[in-house]
Amino acid sequence: MGSDALPFSQTVLLRLGARVSCGITQTGGLVTYNMILHKSSHTLFRVGEMPTSRIEAFSDGVFAIVITLLVLEIHVPQVQGKDVAAAMARSLLAMTPKFLTYILSFVLVCIWWVAHHHLFHVLRRSDRGLLWLNSLFLLWLAFLPFPTALMGDFPGERIAVMGYGTVSTLAGVSFTLMRFYAFYLAKLVDESIDRSLLNSAILKSALNPVLHSIAVLLAFVDTRLSIALYIILPMMFFIPSKLERYVHSGQTGSPS
Repeated sequence: MGSDALPFSQTVLLRLGARVSCGITQTGGLVTYNMILHKSSHTLFRVGEMPTSRIEAFSDGVFAIVITLLVLEIHVPQVQGKDVAAAMARSLLAMTPKFLTYILSFVLVCIWWVAHHHLFHVLRRSDRGLLWLNSLFLLWLAFLPFPTALMGDFPGERIAVMGYGTVSTLAGVSFTLMRFYAFYLAKLVDESIDRSLLNSAILKSALNPVLHSIAVLLAFVDTRLSIALYIILPMMFFIPSKLERYVHSGQTGSPS
């Protein structure tokens, strides 16, 4: 054995210490990795803060297209025979459900557009999560022309009436989720606005899909009850919320 050789006991202790040190390093690296992974998943959708201008412009374009698609589902009647005027009058009268359904959906889209405008008026920025939730809302909004045409052609059929209400319900749920995310999760709203006003706005948003889902269930009793509730619902949301009145009054802070 060389003169610089260590005793057996010291060699074992050194090797054991190296392994322990290596284990601590690996464990520490694993903990650090898990912390980074948790943080990344926690902020997966809350990254890339940006202005709201582009999301508003894109959404306005979709709203305009949806309104255009609604009227494209109404076609000029084809009439024949000697008495064209009488035949046309009968055809137009038969198209009354299509006209009424178009007006209903037009008003509904306009109410959504006003609500969307007011929502983004109180936001100071947007992020990746808001982009995706807004896209989810636009998904159901863009699908609205189909159930509109379906209910216009078959106003007495349960499946057509329920389909219209289901799409409206899903649009309301997605809009409420977007508002909840912006107000409470990502905190994209103006911090000077009182929380009670935000709570009031959330409750009003949640009321929309709840009432539409009730209208869908009423179709099992009578489709006319569902259609009546579809007509009443937009009237309820013509009235500005407390948050809308408060913000547009130019005040900040807590309401008096």
